[in-house]
Amino acid sequence: MRKYLLSSAFCGLCVFGIQAQVTLKGVAVKMNSDFTPVAGVEVVVQGGVPTLTDGAGTFMLKLPHMEPGDLLFDIRISKQGMEIVNLKEVEQWVASGDILYKVVLCPKGYIEQSRRKFYNIGKSYYQREYERKLQELRVTRELQQADIATFEQEMSQLSQEYDKRMKLLDYYADKFARINKDELSAMERQVMALVEKGDIDGAIHIYEASGIVEQFSNKMAQRDSLQQSLQTTRRLIKQQLEWYEKEGGSVSQEKAIQLKQALQQLEEKYKLMNRK
Repeated sequence: MRKYLLSSAFCGLCVFGIQAQVTLKGVAVKMNSDFTPVAGVEVVVQGGVPTLTDGAGTFMLKLPHMEPGDLLFDIRISKQGMEIVNLKEVEQWVASGDILYKVVLCPKGYIEQSRRKFYNIGKSYYQREYERKLQELRVTRELQQADIATFEQEMSQLSQEYDKRMKLLDYYADKFARINKDELSAMERQVMALVEKGDIDGAIHIYEASGIVEQFSNKMAQRDSLQQSLQTTRRLIKQQLEWYEKEGGSVSQEKAIQLKQALQQLEEKYKLMNRK
């Protein structure tokens, strides 16, 4: 009888060990191709069992020593002749068996080619605007005989504004190059319509006006997605809180406070949704 109990206990531990394993599920698709699957994509994560996508572009990656919500490190996804479009999203993956992750790929070099194209369009526009405003300042100084100090101050402000625009352009040119036309949001449709017309500045203004807070609120409004990922999100935030608390310092404390507020808002939003 005792031997039977010990055997049962051992089996129970084995079952628990198996259940603790997380299997990451996902799909690899080609950018701007109506979700054409990509086979033979290698997916590797530290602590996981390397795998390849099948003919349907799907993959299942076993993480034998992880729990739901654990951060993933050293994520490597590769396919000869192709590159990852949504790299920043991939870098935010956490261990979860409930989320279907997506990898968007494109031919190698396509992102840089598109980025350079959008950057050059924007650069030409900002340079023309800079020269136009500079000429206006010069004419105004000649006509009104403005003093040199005022003129130099306005020149400095114009140069600072130009530098600011060029920095934004560098960021957004890459962002525009990574927009996947297969899954455009309403805002992205507006952006791409302007980009294709060559109005890079107008496209940037739409993004700037939208604001990160509004984007976060829209994501939270997606009830089904929120219900599925709440546990994972909560665990991720708590892990980040632990990191900031260990790191110490005023900057880390401030970030920890912001994370606690975000977690509280997330849980309150979830409770409100469940009441409806």
